[in-house]
Amino acid sequence: MSEEVVVLEPVSDLYLKTEKLIFFRLAFAAVGMFLAIGINLFTRTDFDYQPVIVITVAVLVVSGLALLGALKSRLAVTDPKLMILNAVLIGSDVLALTALVHFTRGVESDLYVLYLLPILLSSYTFGREGITRTAMFVSFSYVGLLLAENATLLPYLLEPDKTSGLAAVYSQQLWRRILGRSTLLVSVAFIWGRFCEYMSGLAEQGANRLREQLKANEELVNEVKGQAAREILINSINSALRSTLDLNQIFETAVDELGRALQVSSCAIVCHSSYPDEPPVVCESISSALKSDNGDTIGIFNSVVCAFVLENKSTYERDPVTNNLIKVFVFRNPGKHETFKPIREEVEKLNFSSLVIQPMMYADESKGVLLIGERDNKRQWSTSELDLIKSVAGQVVVAIEHAELVDQLSRKNKDLLHKNLNLDAKNSELRTVQSQLIHQEKMASLGRLVAGIAHELNNPINFVHGNLPYLREYFDDLKKIIGTVDKIESEQKSEFEGLKRTLKYDFLVTDLDNILADLNEGADRIRHIIRNLRSFSRLDEAELKEASIQEGIESTLKILSEFYGRDKIPVETEFANIPPVLCYPGQLNQVWMNLLSNAAQALGSVSEPLVKIRTEVENNKVVASISDNGSGIKPEVQSKIFEPFFTTKPVGQGTGLGLSICHSIMERHGGQIFCESSPEEGTTFRVEIPIYARASDLVRSVQESAYDPD
Repeated sequence: MSEEVVVLEPVSDLYLKTEKLIFFRLAFAAVGMFLAIGINLFTRTDFDYQPVIVITVAVLVVSGLALLGALKSRLAVTDPKLMILNAVLIGSDVLALTALVHFTRGVESDLYVLYLLPILLSSYTFGREGITRTAMFVSFSYVGLLLAENATLLPYLLEPDKTSGLAAVYSQQLWRRILGRSTLLVSVAFIWGRFCEYMSGLAEQGANRLREQLKANEELVNEVKGQAAREILINSINSALRSTLDLNQIFETAVDELGRALQVSSCAIVCHSSYPDEPPVVCESISSALKSDNGDTIGIFNSVVCAFVLENKSTYERDPVTNNLIKVFVFRNPGKHETFKPIREEVEKLNFSSLVIQPMMYADESKGVLLIGERDNKRQWSTSELDLIKSVAGQVVVAIEHAELVDQLSRKNKDLLHKNLNLDAKNSELRTVQSQLIHQEKMASLGRLVAGIAHELNNPINFVHGNLPYLREYFDDLKKIIGTVDKIESEQKSEFEGLKRTLKYDFLVTDLDNILADLNEGADRIRHIIRNLRSFSRLDEAELKEASIQEGIESTLKILSEFYGRDKIPVETEFANIPPVLCYPGQLNQVWMNLLSNAAQALGSVSEPLVKIRTEVENNKVVASISDNGSGIKPEVQSKIFEPFFTTKPVGQGTGLGLSICHSIMERHGGQIFCESSPEEGTTFRVEIPIYARASDLVRSVQESAYDPD
């Protein structure tokens, strides 16, 4: 259900004045009524206040009906109707005052001065003619009232035979008083009317000056607003142009913003094409573009007009100082202008009443033109609008030059990049060879070091470990001998007991048991560490063989006991039942070493560090994942972590070869290594190792992956 919308017409000044006068009448009548009641109550005179109250109530009723019935109901909103309403109200005011004077002793009443009030009110709504008529009506009303009230005494004034006696004297005095009062009121009424007219004129002049000042202020405000809008437009266009190097987007932004600001029929930028045989490049504002029957966009400016404007340099004038095309040219009725005579038919089809052409020059080179077409015959181009067109054209020229310079720089960079491809390839090969050599030397040095340490420690610890059982046996025998001596009863036993107390025999026996137990445990731990070192070095396993992934990870954790173990970084392991894998065990141990040491370093500043290790079998592959809850790896560097010599550590604390070596080892095994990391959530390295039955399968798979074009 649609709602009916009522549109109210704007009220005039006369309407507002009429409304104010009615409120004044209501207030004045109410005050008069209260005064009459008060006088009667407090003065206790013979004053008859009832007619006064009736008259004031009548004024209230008439004013109320005028306010509600004529103004608020919108029955009298036009100036003629308002004039009639004001005339009726002033007439009713005069009649009410006449009745009031009559009921307050007529000629003796001092309320006749209130007759000046309708004249004042008429000056507020009428001109000179209305004021004069009101003064005349007031004069006739008062004089007529006095004549009507004293009509019985008129014969004493007109008949000569009645001029004697007391009645005649009284009559003559009364008529003199009536004449004086009437003359005074009429004179004052017209003088007061002229005065009110003069004051009303002064007020009207002040109001007119105020209106003119307000109008001038509004024009100034509009001009300032227009200037501010143009500044905002220029800044927005400038910001949009600087945010991109795409010329199409630059042109679209410029013509759309300029066309919207000027409210024109069409706005377009015309530039030279990059290819000599092609027509000019034209970009028109979206609001001015037309649509064909199939929905395609059709430009208003056709190629003939654009080419003529772009190439015909005689169309423009040159600056006499710089000889540059810098002016804005406004053509009125371009279809009949001599400049466009060669293409008059095409220009007439545009049906433009005016055409603005702004050349876009950079130094002495033409970058194109800015065209603005207007079909409104009343359109006048202001200086500010032409300045705005110049500013936009200048910004577009700078943007075009900037885009061209960037394009030239981009082409030069591509040429330089193409020339450096061979050098980059050589550098890449050199880095690969260097990383392999470093890795081989590092592994060989580490293997020799670990093997040497294991060998040097193995013989002494075997000697210690081999003699510990005998030491335990001999110590047990000595305890048996001393125990047997304790059972002998002899006179020397007291001396023997004293020696035991002196040497603290019981403590020595207990402490020696503990020492032997500690020695035995320490020797076992040293032998276990040596086995782990030998298992890690795998110098005797440089060739392919089957090895346990779980054992390799566990031995690496024991080697890194400085990071992992009791009261250090906790490790959660979840090892699946995985068969032995055909691999290079020593190289795989190097992978576990790099990944676990990196995880430990990443957890250096974590309050509750944790490392999770999980193994499983997927699609005939062993998958091992090592996760930490560290700070993670930044997304912008995740693609570079497997590159040789790339490191995020400070200078001198990292070579950048650890993960690169891991990647190379996985390639040698035909496997892969992946990294999944999120900032502040941790990092997971996933290692996939294929399960091969024979060494030839592994070698063939690695060779095929090396020559795979993908």
